[in-house]
Amino acid sequence: MERLKALMGKKGNRVEFVADMINLLLTDREVYSDEVLFRDAVEEIYSTLRSEVLENGRKDLIEAYENAVLLRAVVSGRVKGVEELLLEIRKNLPGG
Repeated sequence: MERLKALMGKKGNRVEFVADMINLLLTDREVYSDEVLFRDAVEEIYSTLRSEVLENGRKDLIEAYENAVLLRAVVSGRVKGVEELLLEIRKNLPGG
């Protein structure tokens, strides 16, 4: 967990930061035992990729951002299945 906390305080290339964080999450099972830290890491991955795609125009990261959106929804418990996700999308569309 200390490695993740240290990584989250690191400055530098934001895309490399996300890649390092994901590698750490995939290899350090201790992170999963700290739910708050894991959720913070997922939120950091999501917000960094969102910023890179939407604010900085990094079209090469769109697929990674889309996956981060899904990961965030799964971790938050908001998405339980395909039907629920479709209903949620429809509800949030204009006229839905």
